[in-house]
Amino acid sequence: MATISGKQGKQGKKAVLTAAMIILAVCLAGNISAAQAQSFQRVHKDGVIYYYFSNRGEGESKPLNLRRGIHKIIRPAVRSKVTPEELDPVVQEACRYHNLPPSLIKAVIRVESNFVPTATSPKGAQGLMQLMPGTAEDLQVQNAYDIRENVWAGTRYLRMMLEKFGYRLPLALAAYNAGPQRVEKHQDIPPIKETQGFVRDVCVNFIKYSGEP
Repeated sequence: MATISGKQGKQGKKAVLTAAMIILAVCLAGNISAAQAQSFQRVHKDGVIYYYFSNRGEGESKPLNLRRGIHKIIRPAVRSKVTPEELDPVVQEACRYHNLPPSLIKAVIRVESNFVPTATSPKGAQGLMQLMPGTAEDLQVQNAYDIRENVWAGTRYLRMMLEKFGYRLPLALAAYNAGPQRVEKHQDIPPIKETQGFVRDVCVNFIKYSGEP
C-alpha cells in the first residue's frame, strides 16, 4: 500500500486499520451472522495484515447502464429523519439482492446523512446515501430523495466499489467517498482528511450496527 504523508495522515490511517481489525474480531466473536463473517479474509503479505471483504456469492452487481437523461433533482420541502428500524425493510431487501451486510449499509447512511432522507451536501450529494447527481444518473435513479431508490442505488454502488477494489472494504469505502479514480491513483486510501474520517467512522458504525440483535 502507498504511504500517506504527514502525521495526521498516519494517525488517520492507523485508526482505519485499527477499526478494520476490530471488525474482524467482532466477526470471529460471533456477533455477526455466519454469512457475514465469511465476508472477511485475513491475508499476510510482507509482514502486513490485510483485511478483505470478499463474500462474492450470488447477487453480483450488474454493470452500469450509462443511459443519460433519467435523473431528476427533486428537492423535498421538509427535512425529516427516519430511524434505522424504519429503514430496516428496504435495507434488508437491497442487501439481500446485493449480498452485503445490512449493518454496513446502515453505517454508511449514518455517516453520510444521519438518516435524513432529504439531506443535500454543499457539493450536491443527495439523500440517505448521498448520491452525487452523476452517479445517480448512471444508476438510473429517477429521484435520489426517494428512500427506496436511494438505498438500492447506494448499496449497488458500494457493491461495485468492493468488486472493483478486490473486496477490500477500506478501499471500497474510500472510493465511495472520494471517487474510484483517487483510490486508483494512490493504490490506497487517499490522503484526504474527509475520506480518512469517512472510512474510520463507517467502520466504527459498522461494528455498532453489527451488534444489533
